[in-house]
Amino acid sequence: MQQKIHLEDFMKEVIGAYPFSPVIMEAFKFIFNNQYESIIIVNKKGKIEYIDRLSEKVFKVPHGQAVGRDIKEIIPNSELPNIVLTGKHDIGKTLSVLGRQRIISRFPLVSNGQIIGAFGRVLLHSLDELERVREEAKILRTKVIDAEEKMIDRHQATYTFDHILGKSPLIVQAKEFAKKIADSDRDVLIYGESGSGKELFAHAIHNESRRRSKPFVKVNCPAIPIDIAESELFGYERGAFTGADRAGKAGKFEQAQGGTIFLDEIGSLPMSIQAKLLRVIQEREMERLGSQKLIRLDMRLIAVSNTNLKKMAKQGKFRDDFLFRLSKAILQIPPLRDRPEDIPVYLNTYLRVLNKSIGTRVKSIANDARKCLMTYSWPGNVRELINVLEQSLFKVGMEKELTLGHLPDDVKQQKYSLPAMTAHASLKTQVEQLEKDIILKALQDFSGNKRKTAQQLGIQRSALYIKLKKYGLDRVGM
Repeated sequence: MQQKIHLEDFMKEVIGAYPFSPVIMEAFKFIFNNQYESIIIVNKKGKIEYIDRLSEKVFKVPHGQAVGRDIKEIIPNSELPNIVLTGKHDIGKTLSVLGRQRIISRFPLVSNGQIIGAFGRVLLHSLDELERVREEAKILRTKVIDAEEKMIDRHQATYTFDHILGKSPLIVQAKEFAKKIADSDRDVLIYGESGSGKELFAHAIHNESRRRSKPFVKVNCPAIPIDIAESELFGYERGAFTGADRAGKAGKFEQAQGGTIFLDEIGSLPMSIQAKLLRVIQEREMERLGSQKLIRLDMRLIAVSNTNLKKMAKQGKFRDDFLFRLSKAILQIPPLRDRPEDIPVYLNTYLRVLNKSIGTRVKSIANDARKCLMTYSWPGNVRELINVLEQSLFKVGMEKELTLGHLPDDVKQQKYSLPAMTAHASLKTQVEQLEKDIILKALQDFSGNKRKTAQQLGIQRSALYIKLKKYGLDRVGM
């Protein structure tokens, strides 16, 4: 017995709380008389319940005369009966109808948990239309890929461990430890003086990790104005504040999805931002400004500081809990004054690099100039060495050798004394002998007190112990 259908109840269920209007009525008419997308409806026996006017025309069926006919009589290869049996839908499939390939979708019709029929809808009437859609999709996909590549190019780690120069035990040890950290995917805190190469290590760790093909997003913390720090880091939704981009904006953490976020000089961040960062780092989730939607994050954090964050925490300038979360893997970059044996490496390398960029043709550094550079304390580390060398090359002009007179006055004015050397002593031998004599004299001045000796030399006590052992001074009595 055919179920009685009440049109009023039907419309109420379909459009819900929306009032039935002329516009909605025209929309329903368009759906069933659409000349672009044909519709066929069958019952659970595969008998046609409805076929649109366009399909009637295509299959040469008089209007209304298809009702009750088996769908296979009109379309022998129709899969609608199979949809009734399986209850599974087919979306975007091809169907050959009268010698033409069409793109269709098929869906089961369910009432009170029972399959009562199925309907099919033609999405595209020809493969030419499909080719057009494919071409448009290809163009869109290309645009998306280009956008992603531009993002990665803009946020790309430049340096690898090969760019970190030096052969001293301290720098070799630092590189080996950094490589182990890179493999672990742990967040990293890098300590080091200004110009010591902290950023190079951050780049190298990213490029050595499994995230190397993903973005490396750098955040210069001291350069972010406090009033917009939160929106820069976490992004914002449309209309989050006056002057906000109408489309909203992804923050630095979102931009680093899948890759690494590099927080340069993290100690400069305000305490209020530190509190928000703590949750992001712990939970790996965040919300944009003006949004309550949680965004899950898959990224690695590398933070660097040239100040002692533990000391800042004791002074109430840095959050203890934030520091503890950052301090899982700590990398200390040794200053240049702790590894004078690396100075010749930097001088030779950057002499070639700067010659090329400046246009000079300096082939060598005179002995007196080299001695001066070897004994200078380099408070600005490698960055200062490069700067001093560049200043000096501009003074050299077309000469072939850089001499003491070409060096900046503040470098030349630093007093230095060198032990007597044989004419055939290598540069390495002279450097090591000079370092040994300087350490020995400092030990004598402070009666063997290692702590005061390290302070006087401007190096860490651990670095002093390494050098004492190297030069056989660890057993010297004072």
